[in-house]
Amino acid sequence: MPTRGSDPIAVLEQLAANGDRGVIASAGPRYFGFVTGGAVPVTVGADWIGSAWDQNACLFVSSPVASAIEDITAGWLLELLGLPRQSGVGFVTGAHMANFTCLAAARHEVLRRAGWNVEAQGLQRAPKIRIIAGGEVHISAVGAALSRVRDRRDRVDPGGRSRPHARGSLRGGHRQ
Repeated sequence: MPTRGSDPIAVLEQLAANGDRGVIASAGPRYFGFVTGGAVPVTVGADWIGSAWDQNACLFVSSPVASAIEDITAGWLLELLGLPRQSGVGFVTGAHMANFTCLAAARHEVLRRAGWNVEAQGLQRAPKIRIIAGGEVHISAVGAALSRVRDRRDRVDPGGRSRPHARGSLRGGHRQ
């Protein structure tokens, strides 16, 4: 840790000179690593504006502009997916929160169909829920699910096909 601040221009020059060797070309159409969005000039510019604005987008009162952008984008998504305009849309911070949010929504719907109202009755004595996942399930889904899952079986084959009678560990990879 430096004892005093550095010249901002020198920091940026050093980052540009040394960081370039560790950059992976993820903007190309043949890049299949992880879930990384490619950068094009307009997305870089929008990212710069967003960083400069430094908004907390959680509520309209804390960032009317971020809320307006989310409302417009939500409308576009509903139209693109052919969903009713009154459908709810939520934006999350990344893959981990997306998995967590989707599993929570699915849990509520599964329990609703079982006659259980999570908002009124809570989760403490809710019916058991079974989640079927392969050994390559993302760790964020495992983390989000394990607090409620009572049956942790791996019932998919290496191709991702369901195998209802298979046994195995959710964390242990694929079983034959």
